[in-house]
Amino acid sequence: MKFLYCPKCKQLRVKPWYSLGNRCLGCFGEAIVIKVPNGWMTYLSYILYVVVPGMVVGYLTTKETVWIYAAVVLLSAMLVLQYLDLLRGEKFAKSRVRVTAADSSQFRRRGWN
Repeated sequence: MKFLYCPKCKQLRVKPWYSLGNRCLGCFGEAIVIKVPNGWMTYLSYILYVVVPGMVVGYLTTKETVWIYAAVVLLSAMLVLQYLDLLRGEKFAKSRVRVTAADSSQFRRRGWN
């Protein structure tokens, strides 16, 4: 996961996968890329990306409803894991942003430390 920090507009955003350059999505200025290392939640989400469609295929071939119920439960767990992983990445990226004395008041208004 990567985040983009724009020093011009003081915004921290998730870098979209389709974004080729390191441009801020707000002002189109140069942004700093902050790479977040993958954690266990990231790898578990990757595993669930494969397991959940496999369970749907299992339901379609056997017509047993337990497959689809398990797929719905694991899909919900995957969504929660991805959200928590995004929060973890945002916290990591915020800790990597260098804050100058002039920027600290604006960061406090946004709820950053």
